[in-house]
Amino acid sequence: MRKTLTLASLAAALTVVGCANTSGNTAVTCSAVTATDSEPSQNWQGTVFTIVMENKSQGDILGNKDAPFINSLASQNAVAAGYRDNLVHPSEPNYIWMVAGENFGVLDDDAPSSHHLDSTSHIADQLEAAGLTWKEYAESMGGPCGVDSKYPYEPKHDPFVYFNDINGWDGSAFHPEARCNEHVVDYSQLDADLQANQLPKYVFITPNMIHDMHDGSIADGDKWLSQEVPKILASDAFNNGGVLFLTWDEGGGYPQSDDPPMIVVSPHAKRGYVSQTSYNASSYLKTVQTILGLQSLPCDPQSDGVQTMDDLFDVSITPSKKGTTGGGTSGGTTPSSGGTTTPTSGGTTTPTSGGTTPSSGGTTTPAGG
Repeated sequence: MRKTLTLASLAAALTVVGCANTSGNTAVTCSAVTATDSEPSQNWQGTVFTIVMENKSQGDILGNKDAPFINSLASQNAVAAGYRDNLVHPSEPNYIWMVAGENFGVLDDDAPSSHHLDSTSHIADQLEAAGLTWKEYAESMGGPCGVDSKYPYEPKHDPFVYFNDINGWDGSAFHPEARCNEHVVDYSQLDADLQANQLPKYVFITPNMIHDMHDGSIADGDKWLSQEVPKILASDAFNNGGVLFLTWDEGGGYPQSDDPPMIVVSPHAKRGYVSQTSYNASSYLKTVQTILGLQSLPCDPQSDGVQTMDDLFDVSITPSKKGTTGGGTSGGTTPSSGGTTTPTSGGTTTPTSGGTTPSSGGTTTPAGG
């Protein structure tokens, strides 16, 4: 059932985010995680990676000369130009939504000590129930399971540390040793896992507050990505049916807009494709869950109405039945609204059938998370 949000909590949220659109605020009871008879198809035997950057709109990034690496990724892969956040602000609720499919009424950037989320239906629970591995790699966190601020690490950009069944909250103290320390680790561990070829099936990456463009510039973030992403793209976990979702938590400006970039990088991404289909963070999460053979959006009672991002890929994301050797349906998928694009030099893309060119533009001043 939907929980009633108090006037006090709404007033507090408005104080933090000003006039930002928080009409997507959601607090519903999730369904229990259920086992599925699905598993990743032969097309998707690699790792699902996600890197989340901060507070930029599509026009701030796509076509911007200060982001040459990002634009090269966009021109060579697929861009979801119709992607929007789920109308919650500031940052923290957007991160929570990316891993749970709702924000549980959270509309601020407070630490886990202020938000003890008791859901047991987020994606980490789903992965473990399916026997799949996962890790969150958070830059500048230092030790594992950072529930406290340690600038330039901030827990508001690390969604997994908010869930009681991960951070071990017992009503008076956190007990990370049971689960969190193993799964929520410092970013430096990624290099070791890459070198050992021991990457988990699901990877969520949080750059620090400078490299994610929150406090650093677009050029700072682009340089960091240009140094880090090639390591992922060279890995077996990526090249053997993997995918990298490079996105931003919310749009830029003040109040925050709702049009963050979403770039999908994969051996199976349509090259130079710009989709105009309307997607949001629920679409992203459902796409991840579908690729991994997990239950779709247990925290969304209308999950059947959420569209997966199929048109960005040149093979099906449909999982296989467990115990089969089939690879799901391979071959092309039919784009839904929008069209294929032809890459141009300089990292931008020019549509050829119904698409629109991602707009260029300058930077904006981040507000809030």
